[in-house]
Amino acid sequence: MSSVVERKFKSHFLYIVLLSVPFVVLEVLLLLKYPNTGLGRIISLPMTFLMNGMIILISSSLVYYLLKYTKFRVVGRVILGLMICLTLIVTVWLYPQDASKHISKIIVEDIKSLWSEKGI
Repeated sequence: MSSVVERKFKSHFLYIVLLSVPFVVLEVLLLLKYPNTGLGRIISLPMTFLMNGMIILISSSLVYYLLKYTKFRVVGRVILGLMICLTLIVTVWLYPQDASKHISKIIVEDIKSLWSEKGI
C-alpha cells in the first residue's frame, strides 16, 4: 500500500516541479534585467510565490486526476500549458517597479523597439 502512495506522490511532485520551473526562471530573469524594485520586492516575491504555488497545486491536482482516472490526456496537457502561461502572467503582473512604468509596459515597449529595428 505504501508503494502506491509513494508512486502517487512522485507523479504529483513531477507536475509541481514542471509547473514551477518556468516562473522561477522568469522571476530570476526579471530580477536581473529590471532591478529597480525598491522595498516592493519584500512583499512582491513571497506573494508571487504564494499565488503561483496555489495555482500550481490546484492545476497539478486537476491534471493528475485527469490523467489518472480519465482518458483526457490531451486536455491535461493543454491545462498544463495554460497553467504555465498563467503563472508567467502572474509573475510579470506582480513584479514591482519602483520609479518607472509597470514592467509589462516596459516589456511591450522593448518588443516594439526590437520589431522596429528589424523592419518587421
